[in-house]
Amino acid sequence: MNKRTLGGWGLAALLALGAGCFRNTVSEIELKIPAMKTEGSAQAVQGAIGRLGDGVILDVRMDLAERTAWVKYDNVRLGRRNIEVAVRNAGFAVNDLSANEEARAKLPPEWRGDE
Repeated sequence: MNKRTLGGWGLAALLALGAGCFRNTVSEIELKIPAMKTEGSAQAVQGAIGRLGDGVILDVRMDLAERTAWVKYDNVRLGRRNIEVAVRNAGFAVNDLSANEEARAKLPPEWRGDE
């Protein structure tokens, strides 16, 4: 084989390997949200997550009884911490982040978890 053919095969191999690196760009995060007790609070959380963008957030599932949300997202365009911060900035404590107190103060008392 000449150098040109060998270089062509090497380039093709690198492109094939590189293409495989981005096949799974979907991740799922579990969000523990202690104050998410009502349908209204769940809608507020879902709205905060939804504002992160179409095509970035792929699916959101909520379980009020467990006070948990699961979010599927494009991990190339968004990091898991961005999702947690969006929920935090909506006024809800999530996972290891405390709620943004200014936003929390604007929530109805039954959504704050301080009853």
